[in-house]
Amino acid sequence: MVSLRPLAEIEGVMKRIKMYSEPGKSKENIDSYFQNRSEKAVEDFIESYWDQITIHQPSDVGLRIGLPHPFLVPNKDMFQEMYYWDSFFTCVGLVGSSREQLIIDTTENFFALIDRFGKIPNSSRFYHLGRSQPPFLSSLVSMSLDVMEHRADASEANQEWLTRAVEALVKEYWGVWRGTVHPDEREVYRGLSRYSDMDLWSHGAEAESGWDMTPRFFDRCLDFIPIDLNSLLYKYEKDIARFSSLLGKAAETAHWEELASKRAETVRELCWDDSNGFFFDFDYKKEQRSSFQSLAGFFPMWAGLATPEQAERMVTEALSNFEKDFGLVTTEEWHTPEGEVPRQWAWPNGWAPLHWIVVGGLERYGYQTEANRIASKWVDLVASVYEQDALVYEKYDVVSGARGADDRYPTQTGFGWTNGVFSGFTRYLRGDLMLPI
Repeated sequence: MVSLRPLAEIEGVMKRIKMYSEPGKSKENIDSYFQNRSEKAVEDFIESYWDQITIHQPSDVGLRIGLPHPFLVPNKDMFQEMYYWDSFFTCVGLVGSSREQLIIDTTENFFALIDRFGKIPNSSRFYHLGRSQPPFLSSLVSMSLDVMEHRADASEANQEWLTRAVEALVKEYWGVWRGTVHPDEREVYRGLSRYSDMDLWSHGAEAESGWDMTPRFFDRCLDFIPIDLNSLLYKYEKDIARFSSLLGKAAETAHWEELASKRAETVRELCWDDSNGFFFDFDYKKEQRSSFQSLAGFFPMWAGLATPEQAERMVTEALSNFEKDFGLVTTEEWHTPEGEVPRQWAWPNGWAPLHWIVVGGLERYGYQTEANRIASKWVDLVASVYEQDALVYEKYDVVSGARGADDRYPTQTGFGWTNGVFSGFTRYLRGDLMLPI
């Protein structure tokens, strides 16, 4: 059989030449692309690394919570437990691979955590039970269903599985993200929710956001209605409505569609800034929108909450505020005050999960040119840095085109979600994977 891979790679190269040849893109961009091309080396590394970060620990061991199925950890050195939102972005790299079962296994492990603790903690460590992380379970359920649909033994077993999935999602949605009493005081303003922590500590809430740490919340995370969280909850409502429809439950479908519609209306009212053409977090204590720009503002596009008119303005007016030569910077330009610990979820760093969200949002609203360009920049950056030191990193400096600097802890290598997004983007750019996921 003749392999079509070389042809696919050539088509990918030509697509990227077109992206980089737009007005304002220099010849050096194209030359750099060819000089630094080492995607195959990164792909080979990632393929060899999956086994090193796959763990099966069915019983509690010390501070680590036992989980019934194998799972992926971020790396083989510092992080030896399953993390909530990390797992989603790591799993996107398994779609279409021989390891797809790990997507279902990961989802089942989250069901087990909800059954046991009523929530998905920050990680599978007992000391992380006081907080969660950005909720991506409904998206993992969708990914798992896609895997199941390609198997021969589909329908009846899938229906039973989906029923269990909806039960877990509903329990997490109401018990955690719409909780109103301690220790889950998250729904706080007009039906919208915040990140929290059982000790009601703003730094703990910031850790729950996944952005640990960031200037985005001004050290007052508990006071904000985060645009990313409420976009994710909107997606939960839409996903649960769709799952209910698949199960033939018309009343439940209508109920969840109504919840989604109400949330979208409120989020657009409070978080959309018409003068900037962008979404912002909302400070509910001061009853005003934040003016601090971050990539969190693109979550409404990924979740489908933004109107087409809002999406157009975000692409034409806001995207350029974040796009640099090597990818998307996490926030507006911000420098650590003297004497403070650097905040890694900020300029000049770029992160794999946020690139996935932005590219998926652009694809959802039909901006394929921009989506391809940004995905290409991220793939090229990871490949270029790998060519220099044979390592894949947790984060990157997208302004200078280098590994991210040490911040709260030494910059980690490995790395689960970078590997997942890199693999997802390379398949997407070759036309083998549809977005958004």
